[in-house]
Amino acid sequence: MKEAKIRGDIINNDTKWIYDWLEWESTCPNDIKSVIDTLDPGEELRVLVNSGGGDVYAGQEIYTLLRKCKNSVAEIDSLAGSAAGVAAMGAARVLISPVGMIMIHNVTGSGYTSGDYHLYEKRAKALKELNAALASSYSEKSGKPLEEILKIMDRETWLTANQAIEMGFADETLGAGMQVTNAYDGLRLTEEIRQRVIQEKAEADKNEKLKKEILGDLELYGV
Repeated sequence: MKEAKIRGDIINNDTKWIYDWLEWESTCPNDIKSVIDTLDPGEELRVLVNSGGGDVYAGQEIYTLLRKCKNSVAEIDSLAGSAAGVAAMGAARVLISPVGMIMIHNVTGSGYTSGDYHLYEKRAKALKELNAALASSYSEKSGKPLEEILKIMDRETWLTANQAIEMGFADETLGAGMQVTNAYDGLRLTEEIRQRVIQEKAEADKNEKLKKEILGDLELYGV
């Protein structure tokens, strides 16, 4: 069994290096594909999910990658929000922690748009069509009609583990004792970064102490 992670912001492949440089947790489609490419025939893929979502198209691509991987299991250990929820629906099985949640809402646009009402009408139409495309992932998983899913999205719905299972978005809860590995999406300080900062600070303190000792010796000898 191989393991992949959907953590932090879901972003496109071209943006990944920026997040890595900033040392922010993130997931792009290539992160998932690189693990899938190493699977042996029939080998299971375990996908750990804790993300508030992000780029819609990247989420769709991850959904499709998992959809093609017949032995994939998504494990929602905290939050599968927005695009992360869509991505998780691509797995053959979806497990959710007893304290996990799935958040479903409408697609939102970003950036400033300048133009007349025709442009805004086109933008609204595009967002509605994208909503329908994402709704199909939840409809396919749960067996619920597309119209019902669209209403759920329109309300911005937060589902507990039990609700997600009852509505067909998850298959069962994770076993007792599973560790929830991350907090809400807004927290960017990972354990890895925390340890790195501690180590670098200790090294800096050591260098500062050595510097003071050298300066003290130089002063002692009148240099």
